Amino acid sequence: MMRTSAALVLLMTVWLPASAGRLAAQEWIEYTDRAERFMVNFPGQPVVRDATWESQRDDALPARVYLAQTGPQRYTLTVVNLAKVAQPSDVKGSVAWAAWQFRQRGGQITYDAYAQSDRIEGHELHITNRDTTQTWVAIYMLARRMYILEAAVPANSPGAVHFLQSLIVLDEKGLRIRYEIDSDGNRTRRTTNFGDQ
Repeated sequence: MMRTSAALVLLMTVWLPASAGRLAAQEWIEYTDRAERFMVNFPGQPVVRDATWESQRDDALPARVYLAQTGPQRYTLTVVNLAKVAQPSDVKGSVAWAAWQFRQRGGQITYDAYAQSDRIEGHELHITNRDTTQTWVAIYMLARRMYILEAAVPANSPGAVHFLQSLIVLDEKGLRIRYEIDSDGNRTRRTTNFGDQ
């Protein structure tokens, strides 16, 4: 059984021209899966496979894994379907459970905090591994789908930021989901113009 997790990085960073050139040379593509309701950038066409993701209560939940690799850099997006999870608290706790799984791998955690993408709530982690490689993870939940992004890369790879910041969650019509939050913390769907897609 596969135990997977991740957390999104909204990190403002400045890339040197040489780093930007290496990123462009990887021929990143915009990949869309309307059935799983997302769009994300990968460094090439990902390999897609079905899997299971084990919940905190040991339920084997259906998942789909998208993996793209270029040299020593590996980018994975796992979409977990929580439609059949009975307890609402188990759904809400899934992001925390996924983040906990990453912490259990070891390494030095250099960032571990709340994250959001288009006001979709989640969590993000940065981990420096014992071999000096880095694992950047982001986890988001919406409509009983959990999106787990993981970039496993050499230190200072610009692709990690690019991958994690590129996630767009789609609705059933294939339109980008964006929210606005008012001063009381209430979330409302933002109207999206055609050019925002």
